[in-house]
Amino acid sequence: MSGTGVASSGGRPPLIALTGVGKIFDAGAGAAPALLPSSLSIADGEFVVFLGPSGCGKTTLLRMISGLLEPTCGTIAIAGSPLWDGGRCRKELRSRLGLVFQDAPLLPWLTVEENVRLPLDLRGRSPRAERQSGARAMLALVGAAGIGSRMPHEISGGMRQRVAIARALSYDPDVLLMDEPFAALDAISREALNLELQTLWLATRKTVVLVTHSMAEAAFLADRIVLFSPGPGRIDTVVEVPFPRPRSRGLTYSPEFQQMVRDLHERLAGLMEQP
Repeated sequence: MSGTGVASSGGRPPLIALTGVGKIFDAGAGAAPALLPSSLSIADGEFVVFLGPSGCGKTTLLRMISGLLEPTCGTIAIAGSPLWDGGRCRKELRSRLGLVFQDAPLLPWLTVEENVRLPLDLRGRSPRAERQSGARAMLALVGAAGIGSRMPHEISGGMRQRVAIARALSYDPDVLLMDEPFAALDAISREALNLELQTLWLATRKTVVLVTHSMAEAAFLADRIVLFSPGPGRIDTVVEVPFPRPRSRGLTYSPEFQQMVRDLHERLAGLMEQP
């Protein structure tokens, strides 16, 4: 496995630039560091995966990039502009970011199509018929066409995650931020959605940042894998993934893929053993 601690975007202009970003929570009894100062550049159209043990700060960093959580130190820039200004997240930059969480929080009183359309309805910048057609197009893009009239409780967990992705893409963000979106699914559904996520990324070329605990998922999906040290964590190593795209299910059975997964496991195990 090759990798360095230099978290650059391969020489391409960064869409997301993190400089010395860290987070300390006030735990009442004292300061609780969640992420030590870390720097990272992510290029436009790149697929980056955050990988590390529980409590290492990878979700904290994703939430800071999303504008949900303010950094304690450092700067986050989107397309060269600071995301945070005087303690407030800049709305015009926040609107360029789409979010998908593990629990796919769809509103249970809205239909699937209404859930996908919700961000567009809240903005109200286009006619209703255009918003409806846009929502249906997004559902088709994620492989969920024909279920728009159903309620969230009437569809499977995997399909709910497809709907959540469609909703995040409905307003055409530049960046898709995903926090363990498939962790609660069975292995077969997760594998199928990994394939579909790759297909979606190849079709849209959105910048994707995904948090996962799965080394195989990281190796299959990523252009680069960002490894975090144990908490309070920091970015330790950035690994280039060498496999050409599109990647098929058969890749995961190859000796090269299995070796990369073993190398990732050994690297993370080594970080866990460090004092």
